[in-house]
Amino acid sequence: MRHGGGNGPPRKRFFAGAASRPFVKVYFEAHGCTQNYGEARLMRQAVESRGHSIATTPGEADANVLVTCTVIETTERTMLGRMKALAAEGKPLVVAGCMAAAQRDLVRQAVPAAKLLPPRKWPQIVELLGAGTVCAGRCTYCITRVARGRVSSYPIEDLVSRIRVYVATGIRDIKLTGQDTAAYGMDVGTTLATLVDAVTRIDGEFRVRVGMMDPLTALPILPDLVRAYVSPKVYKFLHLPVQSGDDDVLDAMRREYRVADFERIVSAFRTAFPEISLATDIIVGFPGETEDAFARTMDLVRRTRPDVVNVTRFSPRAGTPAATMPGQIVGWRVKERSRRLTHLRVSIAREIHEGLVGRELPILTTEPGKAGTTLARTDAYRQVVLTSEEPIGEFGVARILAGREADLIGELISAPRYRRSEGMDA
Repeated sequence: MRHGGGNGPPRKRFFAGAASRPFVKVYFEAHGCTQNYGEARLMRQAVESRGHSIATTPGEADANVLVTCTVIETTERTMLGRMKALAAEGKPLVVAGCMAAAQRDLVRQAVPAAKLLPPRKWPQIVELLGAGTVCAGRCTYCITRVARGRVSSYPIEDLVSRIRVYVATGIRDIKLTGQDTAAYGMDVGTTLATLVDAVTRIDGEFRVRVGMMDPLTALPILPDLVRAYVSPKVYKFLHLPVQSGDDDVLDAMRREYRVADFERIVSAFRTAFPEISLATDIIVGFPGETEDAFARTMDLVRRTRPDVVNVTRFSPRAGTPAATMPGQIVGWRVKERSRRLTHLRVSIAREIHEGLVGRELPILTTEPGKAGTTLARTDAYRQVVLTSEEPIGEFGVARILAGREADLIGELISAPRYRRSEGMDA
């Protein structure tokens, strides 16, 4: 009745705060009907497709999965015994199958720390084991996942229908947002690129800003994503958090990608769209970050020259592994590194914006500004402060008069072509 699998090369564990590259060995044990065995097989395939291997015994595994049956009382007692035995291994345990749906309270009483995975929910196995799918990941510092839980994808047809209504009512500025936008569709068998293609096929003139994308989830769909960005309706804007320019720090964060992965994505977009604007996020002072590691982060910023760098000083959050990691950085040093990085990113942003002075750029007016000005966005989503009051939701051309750290100053030099109401998120 047990369902094991073949041997694979030894993999480092990544549970319990380990800082190694997160490849694991997983043991699967199935009981009951053919459907249970079939779902166990599908789960194994999903885990292996992400680079993990299958253990033949619970003892050699990093995590255990038990697919349960509860057809009769004797079977139920057997299942409870197996749960307790696997939990006693001291490793993460996922209880799947019938008992995970029909007897959740009983399972929780027997193995309180186990994760439950009801029938037909088998695609979630990768997330439950922390293998980095569906906006989840296993970041050691982030409290967001604790607060928000798993993020699921709205159907493409629902989003397209909503956006079509927005455009029909005059809205021209659409934002596709999510905790990790690049993970869209991984839970329902589609991709962000497919969604963007569907949205840009909607009739009408509008612009779509694609939200933050994790390098881990963006990389597998990179060619399709770049092709989707070709549409003139997509802002040429890439928000790709790197968090650190040092691979050892990324391992400690359990970011599950390398610095080279980040640079590969940036390079692919810039090759296709040389004037694309890049935003990234960086955490300074993460536990164990050496001065050399921080220097590598500074070098990465110099190489990739983001328009925007959101700098965050590390602060421990209760309930996250990073809060108790060794090598905590003293506050004054974290502040000093933050100041150095901020100075660098400000100088780069100003250089990029000053380089656009004198250019005539297509813009879309997006909101009223201060003191008789209007805010607009270029096709690369750079903000322009127009020196006149203009109707919101109109396309035109602006001549750039000045470049500042955070935006451009421009004057409208062409007649508006379109009108809309204020922008909305989708």
